[in-house]
Amino acid sequence: MKKCSFLGLLALFGCAATSFAATEFYVSPSGSDAAEGSKSAPFKTIEKAQKAVRAINGTMTEDIMVYLREGTYALANTVKFTEADGGKNGHYVRYKAFGDEHPLITGGMPITGWTLHDEANNIWKAEGVEGRFRQLYVNNRKAVRACFPNVIAASDKGLGGFDHDFVRLTKVDSTGRAFDVSADYIKNIKNIEDVEIHLMIAWSENILRLEKAQVNGGTAKLIPKDPERTKLFHRAYPMLGTAFMSNPPKQQAFYLENSYDLIDAEGEWYLDEKEHVLYYKARKGENMGTANVVAPRLNTLFSVLGKDTKTKVGYMAFEGLTFAHSNYTRPSEEGFLDLQAANFNVDVLPDPSRGNWEKLNSNKYALWRPDAAFRVENAHHFLVQGCVFSQIAATGLDFVSGTNDDLIQGNAFFEVGAAGIMLGKFAPDSLSEIHEGYNPSDKDEISTRDTIKNNLVTNVTNEHQGAVGIGAGYPRYVVIEHNEVSYTYYSGISVGFGWTKKETAMTNNHINWNNIHHIARLLCDSGPIYTLSNQGTGSEIQHNYIHDNGTSKWADYWNVPIYLDEGSSGFTVKENVFKNSPAGVGQNQAGQNTLQQTNDYYSADVVNNAGIEKSFQYIHEIKEIPVADFTGAMTQEPFKSVMTLPGKIELEDYDNGGSGVAYSDNDLENQGKVYREDGVDIVGLECADTLNTVDCKGYAIGYTNPGEWLEYSVNAVIDAEFLFKARVASGLDVASFQLFIDGTAVTDTIKIPQGEDWNTYTEVDGKTEKIEKGEHVLRVKITGTYGNLDWIQFALTEEELAIKSSYHVNFLEGSQQYRVYNMNGTLLGSVYADSREVMSKTRQFVKQSGVYIVKASRGNQMFRVNVLK
Repeated sequence: MKKCSFLGLLALFGCAATSFAATEFYVSPSGSDAAEGSKSAPFKTIEKAQKAVRAINGTMTEDIMVYLREGTYALANTVKFTEADGGKNGHYVRYKAFGDEHPLITGGMPITGWTLHDEANNIWKAEGVEGRFRQLYVNNRKAVRACFPNVIAASDKGLGGFDHDFVRLTKVDSTGRAFDVSADYIKNIKNIEDVEIHLMIAWSENILRLEKAQVNGGTAKLIPKDPERTKLFHRAYPMLGTAFMSNPPKQQAFYLENSYDLIDAEGEWYLDEKEHVLYYKARKGENMGTANVVAPRLNTLFSVLGKDTKTKVGYMAFEGLTFAHSNYTRPSEEGFLDLQAANFNVDVLPDPSRGNWEKLNSNKYALWRPDAAFRVENAHHFLVQGCVFSQIAATGLDFVSGTNDDLIQGNAFFEVGAAGIMLGKFAPDSLSEIHEGYNPSDKDEISTRDTIKNNLVTNVTNEHQGAVGIGAGYPRYVVIEHNEVSYTYYSGISVGFGWTKKETAMTNNHINWNNIHHIARLLCDSGPIYTLSNQGTGSEIQHNYIHDNGTSKWADYWNVPIYLDEGSSGFTVKENVFKNSPAGVGQNQAGQNTLQQTNDYYSADVVNNAGIEKSFQYIHEIKEIPVADFTGAMTQEPFKSVMTLPGKIELEDYDNGGSGVAYSDNDLENQGKVYREDGVDIVGLECADTLNTVDCKGYAIGYTNPGEWLEYSVNAVIDAEFLFKARVASGLDVASFQLFIDGTAVTDTIKIPQGEDWNTYTEVDGKTEKIEKGEHVLRVKITGTYGNLDWIQFALTEEELAIKSSYHVNFLEGSQQYRVYNMNGTLLGSVYADSREVMSKTRQFVKQSGVYIVKASRGNQMFRVNVLK
């Protein structure tokens, strides 16, 4: 809608012109997507406003404003922005809080229906809790996942703040690949297989799920689960075992988490995932009949992803919004081994030069980064300003790669699980060995000329203690200035990665005028400002005020003031002020730097002006976020209509309701890019143009992984044990699924037979347990890896199942180019082959074991290729 009223001077970042009038849309949780999107008749959802913007942003002559009104925006799915959503001609598309209002964007879900479970201990329970989560918020305060030892109140971190307490290992059994601890620590735990050990190793935190415990007298041997067990005991660094340089020798610190038997303090909770029951020991004064209880559901709330480094999302702004209740469950699924700055080990690679593979000797690693509430990749002239990130499971805001000329300014980050802000790649991809460094031939992939300024980053790294306040991988021309970073468990600001003196992507990085205090409150080998690797020329660490920092009693060893770690070079370090903190500059195998820093340097100008500038000081007053109101949000309803049993269910027609309500998928993208716009992976069948997935003759669920599920509203017209037949495909021998009605299994695991590939479909059949007449929710749960599911036909007789038994996609004649991707979607290269030989050529092309996706440049072909090296 066109508004001619004066909007005031709009401060635009970059070279955009100033606008005095703009096109406006309005969104409100009480609005309607059938409305016109005006101030008096607002849209209801952000996605509807997004579509309205796309209809008019092709030829912009002014900014487009999308005003979000007060209230809770409970997202059904990740909101995904692409190059189709950006501004044009230097004008911005702005998603902005209206006036002084505080719109809350939440990835959470309400937990209701609490009943008293254990009156003597004031433990309550909520039944029928679906999904997996690792955080819980009660009346806008974070609750404590049941642990031993109990947490310690930390009021200096804010309302309801707490720190973990620790005990120490008795020893590390590197031969048995286990941990010896006092048997007293686990004597009351019955479900040890659900328990995690959170182990602090030097500069990293490591989360390992436990397989079992063996008690021998006063000692218990804790044996972790794989894959994290094998990875940890192959890894040389960080140094597992007796704490490095400790005198007298001391063992490493840990706590245990996640058992009903550990609930012994107010505010603790435990989720029984098998029985779908959530238990909570109420705090004094809490009324669970009226309590506002929120569990995280979506890993990523907003995703901004340009097509590639040449087709970026440009000229977008997000201002005055609050992001909360993101989820991150990788530690529950395969552990979490932090290598550094919460970049976790995807794999530990063979390192023959260091000797015996079995003896903690490999210093070769592949890694990746945690998920973020707000994720940006391939974007330019992007503004995030005046936003709040709180009650976040992992990273708050992550500019992953391919970003340039962006501004992150005036935001508040608190109660965040990992880093407040991350920027740039820390490794080329999740397959490359990290010490090779990063300096891509495509310079548009490097995060360049991005500015992080006037942000408050405090009370962060609460779930992943090895994370940092602000972390940048391999940026160039980055400016990190006038931020306040405090209350971290590891470093404050970290720039660089790779431990190398070789030339990297980095140059001219400036870390100036920051106020850094109360950092490294747990781990060691850290600094308020920490750097790694060759940073080119012209890099600076100047005029920072560093104060009130020390070393925790639980740390393995010391911390450093300003820390130029391995390979760091290209910096001029001068005129930084230290108070109640280690002073000076520490160097460890650094390169050439210009050090003009004295330990006793003092400047009132630095003390008074480092940190957040006057115009953004108001963010210190932000202590909490709006309470989430889920009224009318996240209802599950049929996609088209209630499906009838007996009858045929097209599996791509799962219910509406979003992630965690109507489906669960392990990533936020529809990898097949067809039919629906949420996170479920749907593949097209017999599409006229496979690359653009148009004119498909059918659809199927694809790219499946264990634990994923989809739900369908169904109506059984009769009590019956139904016969069924499902149309499926897989190129592996490990794919399977299972059927549930209203949460109860009605079949055993149904194996999908291995075929030639994922384009050759066949049928499997079986029989359900008795399903009662009436309306139900059918759940299709994925129990094995990489199966495609097209449809399921339910019937009462064999005659009703007389359907054509197989379906083949024709091979294309002649050779063509096939693009090879890893499972993170990273393009690795191409092979030129006939379609009948593409699998063998792909196995020759890739260097490491794994599963790869191969897509034809033309025609209707896509393969998964399993490679064993």
